[in-house]
Amino acid sequence: MPVTSANLLVVSDDAESLAGLSDNLRELALYDVTVTNSLAGAQKLALEHPFDIVLLDMSLKDQCRNPAEFFARWKEQVPTPVVVTGRTEDAELLTDCVAKGASDYLLLPTNATLLRARIRAHLQRKRLQEQALASLHAFNEVEKLADDLRLVILPLGIALSAEKDFSRLIERFVEKAMDLCNADGGSLFMRTDDDVLHYVVVRVNSLGMAYGGTSGVEVPFADLPLYDAQGAPVLENVATFTAHEEQPVNIADIYSEIEFDFSGTKEFDARNDYRSISCLTVPLRTRRVLGVLQLRNARDPETGEIVPFDVYQQLVAESLASQAAVALQNRRLRGREANLLRYKRELEIGRNIQASFLPDALPQPPGWEIAARFYPAREVAGDFYDVFATPGGRSGLAIADVCDKGVVAAMFMALLRSLLRAFVQQYYYRSTESQDVAIPNAESRIPHLHLDEGALLDAIRLTNAYIGSNHADTHIFATLFFAILDPESGTLIYANCGHLPPVLRGVDGSEQRLMPTGPAVGLLPDAQFHVAQVALDPGDLLFMYTDGVTEARNPQGEMFGEARLAALREQHAGEPAETLLAAVETAVREFIAGGEPTDDLTMLAVKRIEI
Repeated sequence: MPVTSANLLVVSDDAESLAGLSDNLRELALYDVTVTNSLAGAQKLALEHPFDIVLLDMSLKDQCRNPAEFFARWKEQVPTPVVVTGRTEDAELLTDCVAKGASDYLLLPTNATLLRARIRAHLQRKRLQEQALASLHAFNEVEKLADDLRLVILPLGIALSAEKDFSRLIERFVEKAMDLCNADGGSLFMRTDDDVLHYVVVRVNSLGMAYGGTSGVEVPFADLPLYDAQGAPVLENVATFTAHEEQPVNIADIYSEIEFDFSGTKEFDARNDYRSISCLTVPLRTRRVLGVLQLRNARDPETGEIVPFDVYQQLVAESLASQAAVALQNRRLRGREANLLRYKRELEIGRNIQASFLPDALPQPPGWEIAARFYPAREVAGDFYDVFATPGGRSGLAIADVCDKGVVAAMFMALLRSLLRAFVQQYYYRSTESQDVAIPNAESRIPHLHLDEGALLDAIRLTNAYIGSNHADTHIFATLFFAILDPESGTLIYANCGHLPPVLRGVDGSEQRLMPTGPAVGLLPDAQFHVAQVALDPGDLLFMYTDGVTEARNPQGEMFGEARLAALREQHAGEPAETLLAAVETAVREFIAGGEPTDDLTMLAVKRIEI
């Protein structure tokens, strides 16, 4: 190891020897040199100043009549190595001094090169000895820590992980940390989702103070924001610094600390007649910092005096924090797992409830074929279709796509489907009771379009008004195609509320799109809707679908698209409606190459059978 500078003490009463030695030392220009001509003065100086090496000239042999006693006393009081110097005639005395305790000897006069080499050798030896002592000390500390890890810390970690009571868990952790580190005070902060450090436990033994944990007393101290109003990390507080930097901070004296702001601590001290001195702050970290442990005022186990936290105590605190972080993380994971299982159960119930809203079996009026496909992208869906009988032998047809997905969309879907059915039925029954309009019987071939039109518009307007007035804050809406079919005449009264235009394919191969007649349902409570009318002749097919069909994507990101859908309609023209839907479903699944659809896939087809 290179030695570039050192503090030397030269002890000599020989002017000639001292002059030669001083000249050589000045030539080296590497060392700070102090000179004395007294052994007593040398001992005093060595006790007061940390010299790296002492050069003792035997010109003072009259002051050192018993070298063995002198060097024994010197080593006991001053660990600084001593190199004795003298002239050739002093060689026997010099070797005797080395045998009695001196580190080395050097014959004078000498040159700068030799002097430097000898000094460097002893300085390096001294440094190595110091390192060895430090390593031995560190080894002893590590060995002690290993015992504590095996006997205390790891069993505590296991116990903490098994603790189901959160308040008890964090309390045990803080109290054990205080106990093992001989700390008078301890605080635990937990990091919240809004990026603040929240006090959860505070203990100060000498004050009898116990907040948080199982005490039942809420911690009265304010949370510590991790970021300021501009979004910059707060680093002036030692706890927030530890959270950001993910490293411990060990402070010997709070009141002399200038890097961190301890004004809050000083206010606490003033209010409670307390004096905070030493402070140790460590992070609770897994993949991210979950919290911060702060210990105050380490006490000497023998004297009770407040002392700085030593290396061993810091290692213990870090080990405990690591165990507590794992326990807290495991607790969170168990909570998330329980929530996930509960969520899955609820989703399964939701799926079953949603399925119950779909028709168990599709009505098949004489001379008609109705088929449907429904595949949710998630456990529950926002798409739906419906086919139901209305008074007078009519059939209600609906397909819709809610703008959201998941549970919220499914709830909205259920509400929309229920309202449409209820308002349609209400309109027919109300009209019947008032005798304003007669419902046509099964034999009638005369379409009473005014009744169907009224039922259709009434249901859509009332549904839209209810959703827009009562659930506007959800910002959820649905595109809807809603129609009433007269199976006898083949007349279809419909309203397209912002939905993808269904395709009416004629027996001759022509296709007509049923364009929107109003906005999506739920956007505006007072929105205006209109109805339109078409007729289905024998062999005609009405194909209704949601964008989950055309917007399905393959691994390359390409959409299925309208062109592929049109080709399938052409390919399966004249075949049953069920055959067409099965072909479209197969084509879409092959297109996405075994992947999961990103959107709900819903189709409804109505075909008039040729007689």
